[in-house]
Amino acid sequence: MFIFTGAFFIGANAKEKPEPIIMKVAGTDVPLSEFIFMAQKDAGVDLKNKKSIADYLELFKNYKLKVADAEALKIQETDQFKREYNQYAKQLQTSFLSDKEGEDSAMHVLFERSKLLPGFQYILVRTPSYDHLPADTVEPYKTAMAIYKRLENGEMFETLGEEIKNLNKEDSVIYGKTDFIYPMLLPKVVEDRIYALQPKEISSVFREKAGFYIIKLDKITPNPGQIHVAHILISLSENPSEEAVDAARQKADSLYQRLLAGADFAETAKTCSDDTISAKKGGELNYFGLGAMVEPFEQASFALQNSGDISKPVQTRYGFHIIKLIDKQTDIKFEEVASYIYQKMSESERSFDLHRSFDEKLKARYGYFLHQEAYDELEALANLFFPADTGFYYKGLDMFKPLVRIDTISFPQYAFVDYVFKRPSSAKPLSTDYLAEHFILFVRNITTEMERNQLEINYPEYKNLVKEYYDGILLFEITNKRVWSHPSERQADLESEWLKEINEKYPVIINKKTVKNIPKYIKQQSKK
Repeated sequence: MFIFTGAFFIGANAKEKPEPIIMKVAGTDVPLSEFIFMAQKDAGVDLKNKKSIADYLELFKNYKLKVADAEALKIQETDQFKREYNQYAKQLQTSFLSDKEGEDSAMHVLFERSKLLPGFQYILVRTPSYDHLPADTVEPYKTAMAIYKRLENGEMFETLGEEIKNLNKEDSVIYGKTDFIYPMLLPKVVEDRIYALQPKEISSVFREKAGFYIIKLDKITPNPGQIHVAHILISLSENPSEEAVDAARQKADSLYQRLLAGADFAETAKTCSDDTISAKKGGELNYFGLGAMVEPFEQASFALQNSGDISKPVQTRYGFHIIKLIDKQTDIKFEEVASYIYQKMSESERSFDLHRSFDEKLKARYGYFLHQEAYDELEALANLFFPADTGFYYKGLDMFKPLVRIDTISFPQYAFVDYVFKRPSSAKPLSTDYLAEHFILFVRNITTEMERNQLEINYPEYKNLVKEYYDGILLFEITNKRVWSHPSERQADLESEWLKEINEKYPVIINKKTVKNIPKYIKQQSKK
């Protein structure tokens, strides 16, 4: 049986050229790259100047001696050290096992979309919401195509949609309409199709996990951003009489005139507003965008131009509102919403867009090659059995053809089948979609593990950062023990005594030839 282990991948490109050693401290070699990495982080060090190098070399030697002293006390073997070090190493690995530029590019797509809010109509012909095979989609597809044919022949989308709404009582076909919607609130496939359309254009039939869609883009509304208002509400009951409406209107008009005459809005809201929750805050509501409030309230709010402007009383189904503009946020920067977009993408099917660039980068690095015929055989099996079912699993275990080659290693069909069966989770109800999604994850799992085992070779900075943190924890613990835990007036003497002790206790050998060649080495590195 095929098993994923880190050891399985260690042989991939694992040869690393030996690098110059600048010193040996307590029997441990210290590579030149570590010395240079630390020196370049100190603004006071000039690696082109011999005296500057010599001065820093002494500081660095003492630094490594303190670390050696901590290791002699076996601080690195304590549970506290291991916990802190492993947590950092894991976080650092995660930062290197990604493509920040590619992620930013994927997030920018959604950020740019957020500037334009589409209004659209849709017709959805449902397919089974549970696990199903392609054969189960034949009849829904025929229904969707028949509807699309009627649209092609000139029938109005909304008229046809209303007909569907009135005739279809079992919700197997659904018609809907929305004036505008924000990115990441719709299924990815639907959103992508909507933003690819021009106003008044109708999409072809396309499939999403809920079924077959036809979309008509009605309009594109520029996103006005978010708005912060306060309001005073004179409420109405659900079915008010004309007398009640007139009374509420008169009260709202009276309050409006009082505000125009100079009354304080917040105090008036606290004493007069029927929205008891916002009244406590002077009528203030949270920031909101289009679609968050009932339409008359929303239109009146966004019509206000300047902070402090107050609207005339506006009627909604809740009653009469007097609205004061506090602030508008119309120019939102990408940096302000990037973490939100990243989180939303990570938690949804858009995570594949988020990580696609890194996936492709690793596939190129490790010589990814797909045997398409072998995959087609697995897809044919997925037409007969859902990939999470035992029927797919047991038949798939007898499929031995090479499926994919990564870094000279061939992975057979049964290895992927085993992976799919042991990871039975996906939002894809259609068997072939389920298979395709798992294949992306299968390849990502292999290439990421290969990259994890190559981090120190592919990214010299990673190796130095890990070492810096390892040494840093030890240095903190040992210095606290030897110096900082004592009275401040004794610390300078204790530091001096400690340095004398460890310089006598642990042998240090400086590679003078390597030290002499540091400027030359720096110059060579800058040309790479």
